[in-house]
Amino acid sequence: MGPLLLGGVLWFRGHLLFVSKLLILYVLLTLLFELTGLILANKGINNLWLYRIYLYVELMFPSIFFFTQFSKKRSKILLILVSSIAIILTTLTNSFDDWQNHASVQTGITFCCVTFVIISYFIEMFRTEKVFNPFKDIYFVVGGVLLLGHSCTFVYNVLYDYLINGYFGAEIHSILNGINLVQILFYNLLYTCAIWLSRYRLT
Repeated sequence: MGPLLLGGVLWFRGHLLFVSKLLILYVLLTLLFELTGLILANKGINNLWLYRIYLYVELMFPSIFFFTQFSKKRSKILLILVSSIAIILTTLTNSFDDWQNHASVQTGITFCCVTFVIISYFIEMFRTEKVFNPFKDIYFVVGGVLLLGHSCTFVYNVLYDYLINGYFGAEIHSILNGINLVQILFYNLLYTCAIWLSRYRLT
């Protein structure tokens, strides 16, 4: 709730950039999907189909968020092209998949797309030396969080079937769930910092 509370106050006072508002909306959508998934799970209802819908948010947010940071028109066109291909591939895969099953292929597509966008931005940022201290730049902080988060999600996805079938034992699964909770708290802390940093960019 940290990013939403801080963002709400700064938004109300008119101290937020557009990208900060975009980040708040992304966090809010993520929270709504998470809460809906938990409610469905507690009622014993399969919620894997909800994750497939959420992946579209994960595909679109980085593309929109980083679009203006690319200086060359060719880079922007490439970003749109890669994101569009990822959305099309995800939609095609969803069309032939059972929505009650784990979206493994779709997660891989999302990971590749998001990684491409963020790595491309990092290269652009350091090549043009846009910022002196990247850790005070909202784009760098958000990009780092997204890259770390999607990397962990991708690894978890690769091991998903083994974990569900108890291949590594129940204890490992429990430990990974605990690590996931700590990561979520860490991500939200960094998102809160990113929103706070963005207010200093106002002129």
